[in-house]
Amino acid sequence: MLRPKRQQQVIIDRQILALHEAMVEKVIAEPHLLVGLQANLKRYMETGVISYGSALLWESILSSSADPATFRQLVLSDEQRMAQLRRRTIFSGILSEDEREEVLAKYIASELA
Repeated sequence: MLRPKRQQQVIIDRQILALHEAMVEKVIAEPHLLVGLQANLKRYMETGVISYGSALLWESILSSSADPATFRQLVLSDEQRMAQLRRRTIFSGILSEDEREEVLAKYIASELA
């Protein structure tokens, strides 16, 4: 049985994954949004929000964006390292508040089903 804190982290990671699924699909549909992701990455590096290693991983992921299947697979990977990267995501600003709320409402509904 999961401890309450661990269980809470699992739920948060699932919510973050649901948001990233929506953000990835939006970026694939609207490739001009990659400019914002690159700007976020640069700003996060300059301000120390993310480590050098994390920045390299994000750069690698962004470089795969020409191949939507690979891009999707990398961002949505179930590997622990990717879950950690998604917690300090460069994808901020991709979804509107309404889109974000819709994704989270669908996530909650799926958990209750």
